[in-house]
Amino acid sequence: MDVLMRQEAPLEDADWDRLDQAVIAVARRILIGRRFLPLYGPLGGAVEVLPVNHYHGWDQGRMGTTGDQPEPVAWAGRTYLHLPLLYKDFVLFWRDMEQSRQGGMPLDVGAAQAAAAFVAEAEDHLIFHGSAAHGVPGLLTVEGRHVLPMGDWTESGRAFADVVRAVAHLTSAGFYPPYQTVVGPSAYAELHRLYGNSGLLEADQIAKLTQRAVLVTPVLDERTAVVVALGEENCDLVVGYDLTVAYLETSAMNPRFRVLETIAPRIQRPGAIAVLTRTA
Repeated sequence: MDVLMRQEAPLEDADWDRLDQAVIAVARRILIGRRFLPLYGPLGGAVEVLPVNHYHGWDQGRMGTTGDQPEPVAWAGRTYLHLPLLYKDFVLFWRDMEQSRQGGMPLDVGAAQAAAAFVAEAEDHLIFHGSAAHGVPGLLTVEGRHVLPMGDWTESGRAFADVVRAVAHLTSAGFYPPYQTVVGPSAYAELHRLYGNSGLLEADQIAKLTQRAVLVTPVLDERTAVVVALGEENCDLVVGYDLTVAYLETSAMNPRFRVLETIAPRIQRPGAIAVLTRTA
């Protein structure tokens, strides 16, 4: 069953290839969550709900000679994760399509690129902030995360000190490197200054500590940063339908399309997340 109805669209194979390549290129440039969260899937559009197992922070392996009475990983329960549909529609005008075919010009895919950008921004917002309406917790909202005070990052060295404290907090809770630090645009700019007499930028010092370069996303503001201990056992990104384009209908001779995906962050060990926040 062609649920994307691509065979019904007034496009040739070369047009579809151009649309797909344009959408993927925009998404790769914008998406931040996918740069550090492992992907689980794609599972297909039929998957709407997925079980999520939760585990306690950490335990130690046992030592012995016979292996009697082994204790399993401490299981904290199970919830069910809904994979919401993220989408944005766009229209291709029939006269532009005719000009492309008759004049040998490339199909103008600017509308598709804009739609892909909106969906990519929605994906990152879901990853970090979650969605209360759909019961999806995000990195900044999931229950059980660590919340630490954030200082004034306009002061030299304060950002590095805050990340050091977050890393120490995660390590003491049993979550080990690498760690991913993500900040907003203003905070990211503050990190690009020399750190003391080291000859290194503050962002480079953080990268050395966490073993990952700092990432920036507009879905965070200057009062929030997050440090995540990476690993599929901690959190990943569940993909049903990966980012794609579907044909919807033709109205007034102009075909209408949709950029869409079904996706949600799956956080199994919330203790792997340290959120730095400043209230004033």
